[in-house]
Amino acid sequence: MARTTIDDVAKEAGVSVSTVSRALRGLDKVNPQTRLRVEEAAARLHFSFSKTASSLASGKTMRVAVLLPNEISDWFNANAFEGVYEVLSKEGYDVVPYVMWSEQDLDRFFQTLPGTQNVDAIIVTSFDLDDDKKRVLSELTLPVIGINTPTNDGLDASAAIDDVEAMRAVVRLLHSLGHASVAYVEQPANPSPFVCSDSVRLQGFLDAVDELGYDDDQVMTIPSMRGKDARDMQTAISDLAAQLLSAPSKPTGICVESDRCAVLLRKELDRLGWKIPDEVSLVGFDGDNLGDLAELTTVRQDPVAIGRAAALKALALMKGEALDEPYSVMPTSLVMRSTTARVAPR
Repeated sequence: MARTTIDDVAKEAGVSVSTVSRALRGLDKVNPQTRLRVEEAAARLHFSFSKTASSLASGKTMRVAVLLPNEISDWFNANAFEGVYEVLSKEGYDVVPYVMWSEQDLDRFFQTLPGTQNVDAIIVTSFDLDDDKKRVLSELTLPVIGINTPTNDGLDASAAIDDVEAMRAVVRLLHSLGHASVAYVEQPANPSPFVCSDSVRLQGFLDAVDELGYDDDQVMTIPSMRGKDARDMQTAISDLAAQLLSAPSKPTGICVESDRCAVLLRKELDRLGWKIPDEVSLVGFDGDNLGDLAELTTVRQDPVAIGRAAALKALALMKGEALDEPYSVMPTSLVMRSTTARVAPR
């Protein structure tokens, strides 16, 4: 069977080849009724434009880059990417993930970007860009949209939760349950060299303990080992549990940067005989499926919805539309489960 051509569509719709080209590429100066007639003719004949040819003609690549820290299989990354893909793929865009394992990966992406300009927009997931890279993007006039980035600096739009306020709510919960000594635990083995959104959660913890009047000896923070210094996760969790158990004033309420870390920590504390929630309450952050299985009290966010929101902003900006709300704060919820309890009276 001979392949359908643009001439066949033009004859079927009763218009010129140039009109078919303009109508199917979404260009202006085509009567709406004519455009519909052309689209219906193309559908009947099973005709579609080559995306490459259409892109060259329109000046668009029909490609969006999504920059991800660490692995794409990470719970948040995978779900946020799903939300982006769901929106943009339906609009004909190729959604291309770029996994940034190191600063060198990010440098290579930005070194080739000005010469190729092979994307119509960039979506940055969970990490911040330095000033030099923000300058490159501003010179290229590419829309740059953030998903849960630590700041909105250099971004045209973003969709993100309020990590600081969400973590403050966790500390307020523990305070209301009578916990007089609290700790904050960053993910102990974090291979990412970038400043990521979860790093600002510590600020929410520190703000809250200050507002609630905790003394310094009632507050403990355990920082992450990041980048090349990151240790094996299980070894790191064992070290972390040892630090908590050997603290001069053992915390009775523990805030953990992520659900995955909290679930592993709960298992280790159980092994060491520290009863949860009788002796210590444990709260995670994310809403990861692991937390559901472990009955973990947590701050739940919806990365698929965040990804969709970011993609809709990217779509509008690529069309040259103004955004009523460029920087959206997405909702979170504090989910109470079996790892938290009121402090028993002594």
